[in-house]
This record gives sequence, C-alpha cells and structure tokens, in this order.
Amino acid sequence: MDAGIIGFIVFILVLSIVVYLKKDKIERQGIILMLRTKKFKQDIKKHAIKHRKFWNTYFNIGICVSFLAMFFGIWYLINNTITIASGIGIKSFAIVLPFPTSSFSFHHGLFLVPIWYWLIAIIILIFPHELSHAFALSINKLRIKSLGLILFLFIPGAFVEPDEKQLKKASKFKRLQVFCAGSFSNIVTALFFILILNVFLSVAYTPAGIYYSFPTEKINKTDIIEINNLTNGMIELKTENNSYLLTNALLKEQKNKTEILVFQDWPAARNNLSGTIKKIDNYRINVPKDIPFILSKHKPNDTILIETTKGIYNITLAENNGEPFLGIVTSYDPILDLIAPMNYRAYEIKNNNFEKIGEFLLQLIVFIIAVCFGVAIVNILPIKPLDGGLVLETLTNKKIANFISLIIFILIIYNFVGPFL
Repeated sequence: MDAGIIGFIVFILVLSIVVYLKKDKIERQGIILMLRTKKFKQDIKKHAIKHRKFWNTYFNIGICVSFLAMFFGIWYLINNTITIASGIGIKSFAIVLPFPTSSFSFHHGLFLVPIWYWLIAIIILIFPHELSHAFALSINKLRIKSLGLILFLFIPGAFVEPDEKQLKKASKFKRLQVFCAGSFSNIVTALFFILILNVFLSVAYTPAGIYYSFPTEKINKTDIIEINNLTNGMIELKTENNSYLLTNALLKEQKNKTEILVFQDWPAARNNLSGTIKKIDNYRINVPKDIPFILSKHKPNDTILIETTKGIYNITLAENNGEPFLGIVTSYDPILDLIAPMNYRAYEIKNNNFEKIGEFLLQLIVFIIAVCFGVAIVNILPIKPLDGGLVLETLTNKKIANFISLIIFILIIYNFVGPFL
C-alpha cells in the first residue's frame, strides 16, 4: 500500500482516538469541535509582561508589515482577477488540503498534499499565529477568556478567545496590534525558514544547472503551409513568412485549438536543447546572468559547447539585433532567488545516502514557506471575519468593512471559478 495512504489512515485513526478520549471535554458547534482550556494563560501573561518592551516593538513593526502585506494581497488579487478575465492566464487560488498520496498535486482551486508535509506545516503555522495574538492581548492588558484546539472535519486548528467586549472598548492602536499579530508572525516564520532553506542548500547540496525556456508566440493553424519532422525530435512548422518549432507532445496538447503556442525558430529550440544548463564552454553556470556574460565573449555564427543534465550540445549562435543569440528565456530576481532558489536552478545532493531524507526536508521547508506566506497574506486581506477585515473595521466602520469584504469575497470566488468559465 502507498505510504501516503498509510500515513493518512494513521492520522485519521490517531485523531479519532484523541477525540474519543477527550469527548467529555469537547464542545461541539455544528461540525466544529472545540477543546477549550485556561491553562497557559498565566504563563503567557507573565512572559509577555516580563518582555513587554520587546513585544511592543515587535507588534508595532507587525502593524507596518501587515499593512504592506494587505496592499500586496489586494494588488495580487486584482491583478490575478484581470489575468483570468482577459484569458491571458489561468492562475487561480487554491485550498491546501491533506490527501492520501505520496506526492504533491495541483488542480485548479485545489492543492493536495501528503499528510505529513501538511500536518507539520500546519503546526508550524498555527502556534506562532495564535500565540502572537495571545501575547498582543497580554501586553495590552486585555483578557484572554480561553485558549484551545479546534477540529473542522479532519482539519485541526487552534484559537485564542479574547474578551470581545473589552477588546471593542480598547484603543484602535491596541486592537491593531492584536489583529495584525498573527499574520506578522507567519511572515516572520516564513523568513526564518527561508534562512534555513538557504543554509540547508549550501550545506547539503551543490548547484546543478539553471532552468530556462524557449521564446514562444501564438499562430493560427490555418497559416501553416508545411510541417516537417526533424531528426532530433522537434517538429518544424512553416508559414508564408516564418518557420516555428515545437515538440510532438505540445502539438498533440493543442490539436483541438485553432490558435496554437509555438517556439520561435532560434538555435536552442532547433537543436532541441534539453535538461538544465550546467556549463557553457566549460564555464559553470550558477545564475541566469552567467549566460549573457559568456555570450558577450562570442559573435553571431560562433559555435558554443553546452553541457546539460541531458547531454552535450554543439550549437551555432544566431544573430539578434547584431548580438549573438542562443534563443532561451531566463529570469532572475535576487530577492526571489533568496526566497525560492529552486525556481532558478537545479540542485544535486552531496551525499547520495541522504537523497531521500534530503528531498523530504527540502520539499517540507519550501512548503512551510509557501503556506506561511500564503496564509499570512490571505488572512490580512480586508475581508471579515479574517484579521484583515477586523483591521479594516477598526480603521473605518462596520458598514464600510462589510461592503469591502463583500467585494473581496466576490473577487476570491471568481479566482476559484474563473478558470472554468
């Protein structure tokens, strides 16, 4: 039986046993189960007051960072909505759920994750989030009624229950500290794991080439006047004025379309360059900007030697605006390279004996970073009852907050269903 299925069954069994053993202490609200406790309240309050200066500074920074995250989230939501509506792309929001599988799988609106990755990430996500709310309440001398765990179907969570009446009477600044605390701590957690990711990659892995793609454009099938199968597996499509290239698989994917995506006819595509690029002329490629540096030492029609993970290629450079041109597309951003270096380059583990555990840890760290950032930004969106909606209501009023919440809610729903329309 698949390890993912076994893990999921074990998780459900353990969860069921815990619920059964705690059944007398569990409170049921519809399909939500809640386990309240007043333990740890004094410990949290004691620690918060003892280090009040630190936590006050921390939460003040949190307000500023959370506002930036809110503006980014709104911009991303609007931009993604426009992208989907215009038909340029089909990127959509996704609900992340555990699934009886051993691998990650993405479907429009749904991201299915092996149970152990999901469970570890949820624990790392929830506890800093809720503890931050508790510390923010404590330093502002606002009462915590209870803490606890919740269970929605088979999805666990945690909560901190404040004294709502007292919280409403608190100053706007105190409320902002409380509402922004959770998302800010998720962002801090993500930054911490980014540091872990980069240390782990530098210690356990070595760069093994950069990723790239071929320049593309769309053409009408009716414009194609000739189709040739090249010896290297590529297909050549000729129109009246130009020639284009693509793979047989890509052609089959688009067999029912009148307008198809094709590769522009440049040397890399014509030679069916495959695999990640490791070296060019024996010069190791570590970042995308290494490629234009090497090409600047050549002229059009020069032949270069490219080593990839799939083989060695001798490719003659073309001319583009008077410059030597290979015909690949790369991108590079130093900030994104720090956050997600695997987007730019492949890595090889230094010790093959630890390949499986290394792969697990690498995927886990990346997943934790993505979940922490994603939840932080969604949670701080101005939509009630999320923290961002409460921030908006604090700064404006209930009527305005409800109206903007409705707009944001409609945009989110469209991001889920839009790609299917």
